[in-house]
Amino acid sequence: MHFRRFWLGLGVTALLFGALTAAWANHHRALQTLHVPQTRTATLLLPGDGGNWLSLRSMTLTLSQPHLATHARTAHVAQSGRVTWERLAPVAANNPVIPVLFADNTHPQREARQLTRVLRELHDRDHISRVNLVGHSSGGTIALDYLNQAHPAPVQVTHVVCIGADFPGVQPLRRPEPQLRVLNLAGVIGSLPNDGEVPVSDAAKLHALVQGRVASYRLRLVHGQVWQTEHSLLHESATVDRQIARFLYDPS
Repeated sequence: MHFRRFWLGLGVTALLFGALTAAWANHHRALQTLHVPQTRTATLLLPGDGGNWLSLRSMTLTLSQPHLATHARTAHVAQSGRVTWERLAPVAANNPVIPVLFADNTHPQREARQLTRVLRELHDRDHISRVNLVGHSSGGTIALDYLNQAHPAPVQVTHVVCIGADFPGVQPLRRPEPQLRVLNLAGVIGSLPNDGEVPVSDAAKLHALVQGRVASYRLRLVHGQVWQTEHSLLHESATVDRQIARFLYDPS
């Protein structure tokens, strides 16, 4: 009996491993046919509340394909705000991607202030002058709060992507950002108007925060089953990655 249970458990584990491997392969292949212009504009990935490398790993690896982008740096931000850089590839005309990992990862307003230092160092050390900000959940809050900093870094933010974000306490943009394009992705599980955590109505509040201040704003709903569009799985979605890549790098 115990022998049979062992083999049954082993078989189930093998099936799950095979399913996960196939899902990752399909996810990675989702962007293999997309070829985009290569620029020095850096894309910073911002995790949500309590987020870490695991939150950003899938998106980072999916975007890091030769014809798309390059995982060039990882920024590790200490509670003090000090930035330690993990250097993985040259920052060049290769659409550099930079995950930002905050030690104090539950205070978006503080993280927004710390992001200023990250961007200043990118400007001073790697001569980056244009950036995109992609934030999951409260990572979207960090992006908006950064834009409202009194003394932002000397870089131009050209695109902001918010994924499953709501915006408690966030103020409307204080300054016009005529170059800025904003994409707001909200998850919809089945017929439910939410991703299991953030209602579409809350995500849609971003429009009022940027209206009349940016070049463009677009709300896109990401429909799927719970294993595809649940809040914590949106950054694992091939559909989300495709929309982000097309928005940031515009293959046309």
